[in-house]
Amino acid sequence: MVVAVLFSFAVMITAEEAATSTATATSTATGTDTAAAPEETPIPDNTDMTLGMKTDSNVMPATFRGGDPDSSLVHCLEDVYYEKQEHALIYKEDASEIKEGAKFESDPNITWDTKVKDADGNWKTLSSANTNMAADGGKFYAPGEYQIGNSGARQVGASSSGADNEAVGEGDDPTDDEKEAAGGDKTETALVGENGKTEAETKTVTAQQSMGVQVHDVTSPDLWVAFQEGAGTVDMAATEQELKGKMMEKIITTMGRPFSPNADDYVEASYMFIDEGAEGERDLEPFKKTARLTVAGALFNERGATKFETKAIESNTLDKEAMTRQVHVAGGDKSALKGVFVRRNVPFIFASMAIDNGDLRSKAGEVACRIEKADGTEVEKEGNSYLFRVPNFPRDNYEDQPEYFFVAKGSDKSGNLTTVRTPLYVVNTQAAFEGGSNQ
Repeated sequence: MVVAVLFSFAVMITAEEAATSTATATSTATGTDTAAAPEETPIPDNTDMTLGMKTDSNVMPATFRGGDPDSSLVHCLEDVYYEKQEHALIYKEDASEIKEGAKFESDPNITWDTKVKDADGNWKTLSSANTNMAADGGKFYAPGEYQIGNSGARQVGASSSGADNEAVGEGDDPTDDEKEAAGGDKTETALVGENGKTEAETKTVTAQQSMGVQVHDVTSPDLWVAFQEGAGTVDMAATEQELKGKMMEKIITTMGRPFSPNADDYVEASYMFIDEGAEGERDLEPFKKTARLTVAGALFNERGATKFETKAIESNTLDKEAMTRQVHVAGGDKSALKGVFVRRNVPFIFASMAIDNGDLRSKAGEVACRIEKADGTEVEKEGNSYLFRVPNFPRDNYEDQPEYFFVAKGSDKSGNLTTVRTPLYVVNTQAAFEGGSNQ
């Protein structure tokens, strides 16, 4: 009996060891034991992007013109070329930073878009271009708040890897025994696309980012001044406000430019225009900016003949730190504007309005203007109009009479200025429609 028990025990031990050995072999073959290779990291759906403006291209500090240093807005100037810069892994030559062993299967597809905030606070798309270029540059032609966006997409493919592929040589089909030892046929290996890659090995990876840009106004405001005499057949406006009303529609229609180059269109009133200039002049860099003075009508020469003249004038730096500009018209014999000539005993009025390119010249603002003597004393109206009874021109003949000046000052919210100080002469000449003769 003792011998029988001992033999039986020995048989039980042998069977248990065999079962354990078989389980271990199966686990190793199927890759389910604790020593199996970790799951492979997939290709990401998207990668991060950083987007900014090259700081060596006239980018202003965060505190420019009272800016918040904690704000992410980039401060720029109008009419200056800027280069935008970005960094994204999908724009690199090597895809290994996206996933180890990966490579790019296509060129990147890149779109740049620009939006501007309108007066109602809504974002309006100005441009959206599929450039396929990772760098972009250009000018902002008008002040305002902008949003620059960059979005890209690129096909990324992962190299074949893992114990399964290592066990089988590249290009060799696994045998039935090898498939069985590896746990059967893999789904990834079976689903082969047209390009010979499995769906799991190729993916479209995207990256996108946007940045806010504050573009600052460095242009002096446009200035319109209308002078109107009440004599002969001219139906003079009853008040300055009425004259401004007549100007408003023309200002909006022409965006601050003279409404006509024809001198005959200025019989009803004489106009002085100070503006940024024609299209090419408006786009000049701040450091090269000019302005354009235009006078039209009969009140800008002593003969009373209607004319239209235009000339480029200087635009100067007002505040170097704030990058503000000033246009100043100083009339006189050596100036493009000799003066304003009004007739004695003829009532006249004038009205001035400023147009700011900061609001895309969509509206007109008030201008401080008046007639003053040489000592700065303001000349008052007689009722609703001005009237001078004694001539003071030519000055050599009327040295005992006061000197008069027309002065005007227009400013925008950025601090740019347009100013005028020109002589106002009282002449003893009748209007052309009365014969054009001197008394």
